[in-house]
Amino acid sequence: MNTIGRVSAYLFRFKALFYSTLLLAVLSTLAGIGIPWIIGEGIRVMEIQTNAYVLFKGCAFLFLIYVLKEIFNGLRIVINNLLEQRVLVVMRKEIHAKLLELPVSFYDKRKSGEISSRVVEDVANVERALLDGTEQGITALLTLFGVTIAMFLIEPKLAMMVFIPIPVLFTVALYYIRGSRKVWKKVREASADLNSLLVEDIQGNRLIQSFHLQERESRRFDEKANRLKTSTLKAMFRWAIYNPLTSMVFNLGMVIVLGYGGYLTLQVESDFGFPELAMFFFYVMMLTEPLRILHGVNHLLVAGKSSGDRVFEIIDQPITIKNNPHPKEFPQKIDQITFDDVTFAYSERVPLLEKFSLEIAPGEVTALVGHTGAGKTTIAQLLLRIYDPNQGSIQINQMKLSEINLSGIRESIGFVAQDPFLFEGSVVDNLLLAKEDASYAECQEALEGAAAWDFVNRLPQGMNTNIGEKGIRLSQGEKQRLTIARVLLKNPPIVILDEATSSVDTATEKQIQQALGKLMQNRTVLVIAHRLSTVAKANKIVVLEQGKISETGTHQSLLEKNGKYAYFWSQQSLIV
Repeated sequence: MNTIGRVSAYLFRFKALFYSTLLLAVLSTLAGIGIPWIIGEGIRVMEIQTNAYVLFKGCAFLFLIYVLKEIFNGLRIVINNLLEQRVLVVMRKEIHAKLLELPVSFYDKRKSGEISSRVVEDVANVERALLDGTEQGITALLTLFGVTIAMFLIEPKLAMMVFIPIPVLFTVALYYIRGSRKVWKKVREASADLNSLLVEDIQGNRLIQSFHLQERESRRFDEKANRLKTSTLKAMFRWAIYNPLTSMVFNLGMVIVLGYGGYLTLQVESDFGFPELAMFFFYVMMLTEPLRILHGVNHLLVAGKSSGDRVFEIIDQPITIKNNPHPKEFPQKIDQITFDDVTFAYSERVPLLEKFSLEIAPGEVTALVGHTGAGKTTIAQLLLRIYDPNQGSIQINQMKLSEINLSGIRESIGFVAQDPFLFEGSVVDNLLLAKEDASYAECQEALEGAAAWDFVNRLPQGMNTNIGEKGIRLSQGEKQRLTIARVLLKNPPIVILDEATSSVDTATEKQIQQALGKLMQNRTVLVIAHRLSTVAKANKIVVLEQGKISETGTHQSLLEKNGKYAYFWSQQSLIV
């Protein structure tokens, strides 16, 4: 189904509102079509009866028609706006729901500002083209149809002359549509780029100020703003040619009508007199409005088509991480986690893991160490099923991860990231993400276990204190301890710690280590670390090198081997 057809389907989700707005548009249009006829008949009567009462009665009737027309139009606007907002909400909810389902790989290739531009601006453009285009287009076509019948009833030959320019107008419109699609697509892309830069500058404001990058960002903004300006001007330039050209062609038709109509009124034997000419000319003037509307609808549809393509590009994105049609439940007791000959590569890159095999024992701490890019974080993301392996399998109790209920995997694995993420809101709002029905006492217990209760209790409103976007009002260590408290409240059987202490000072690291010690009790834990002091007590340490295991053992046994791990340990000991 094409873009316009797909978008139109949204209207029929609200059939009562859609048909109501069309009915009111029809009634308003019919009232408008009757006005020139009433004026013409009034002139004819006044030529015969020069009576003030007749004039007053005619004006009163004409006023009543105008009132009815505007009442219908006002009701149409109210219902149209109600329909418009409902359609907007539905479309934005659908695209937002799809964005929440899409895999991380989708976001790896796109800017957040460009995506938000599609949800806000492009959906609004699509809706405008859809609703205004449908309603205005039908009204314009109905007006054209009614006015055409009226003109042919008055004088067929003169009516034929009115439609002489129509083929020319149609040809010009077709040329405009074909050429403008690409132009408007570039406008939407330029607008998305500008929006992306704006979001990036807002999020990176501290970095911009600390590195004094204001001039650089101003240049980048100017460049993207000028690109948007150039693209928009090209689109407007086409419209500036198309709109006056169509008006000129139609006005030429009006001159022909006026000339030939005036000629007919001068013929003695003709039934076409001044009342008919006045009536006819009113109808010709009425004809300009629907044609103008159709030109505008044409313009809306071209812009809406470009936005629609961008919206449906997201909606049509395949969901690569899917739940199994007949999923198995996540095991209550974990016996073994196995990576079996796993090969994985990010899009268009060489494999990061190749025939990788690893067993993670239940109730123990397994640590992954190695250089940056060795594949440590990738292993964690594969276990969380953020990505699926290209080859091989990951198993829990000999069940493939892809066979297990996806929500069960995410609920049963706690994740503490190197860069902790907190939502805008209070401390307790962020904790309840782990357990919606948690009590105040449970939240306090989790904070105490994460060595976070002391600093939270000192906040102005305690747990109800708003911590700002991404927890900006907290220090890095405080944010990290809150994420640990969140996982403690979640109480999952498996925990992944990804560089949980890499970006904090030594004193804070000790507090976080204390919290992590609480978190790791009676759980299966996978630790990713650069600081080897954090993994010295692990049951098993796995040394990775270019996606492969080079060494495995305990801290002491690896030191005795005097291999890669011993080298890393000696280097970090020298730094300390």
